[in-house]
Amino acid sequence: MHGVMQAVVEFGGIPIALPAIEFQALPVDALRQAREAVRSSTWVVLSSVNAVRAIARWPEFKGCQPRWGPRFAVMGPVTGRELRNSLGVEPASTYRPDGRLASQLGLAPTETATVLHSTAGPGPALSQLRANCDRVRAFPVYRTRCAEGLRTALARLGSPLDAVTFTSGSCVRCFAHGVRDQHGSYSLLRNTLVACMGATSREAAAAAGMRVDVYVEGMSFHELLEGLVLRFRKCGAEQAYRQVP
Repeated sequence: MHGVMQAVVEFGGIPIALPAIEFQALPVDALRQAREAVRSSTWVVLSSVNAVRAIARWPEFKGCQPRWGPRFAVMGPVTGRELRNSLGVEPASTYRPDGRLASQLGLAPTETATVLHSTAGPGPALSQLRANCDRVRAFPVYRTRCAEGLRTALARLGSPLDAVTFTSGSCVRCFAHGVRDQHGSYSLLRNTLVACMGATSREAAAAAGMRVDVYVEGMSFHELLEGLVLRFRKCGAEQAYRQVP
């Protein structure tokens, strides 16, 4: 998150990193069907950086490029960079996680695709892809868990947050789990702007009953920060410093 936090500083804010999620790869021996599907598919769609890291642990990937020939599609440039760094494989296609993947991938009549994602689910874009084609199979390859002590960490800050930013649905769900009050509200966010990047984050926030104040469709953190600045100005809430976790 160094680059993201540096961007907050460039915008004149004080960044605060609060880990809300933890990732854990599923045991290799529990992924037999997923591994077989990857070997026999034309396309392998990787939903996130953690999906790449999960398959990098598979014996057939360790230490060398795969000898068989699926093409890799990734969700977002960061996932593509991880694919190059971890496996030395160049993604054949890169997609924005904005719900349009079903039309963008465009499988030929003889092609098949395997989607690798979290146990929390493939997300709206990948779910649409699977629903639109019976030649698409999806398998979880890692699990997302909520980090402990989030509410305690927030309480220790000693001052209210001006804004909280979300870049994934899993982060929203775990944050909501950690800060939701017993009666179902979010008193910790009463005077805090909620900013979401991407459709998955916004939909997760709405499902959790959160108010979304700022939303950007793409995956540019700078665009998200620009949206926050405009919202602060609109609300007349400009201060010398802003705290953005």
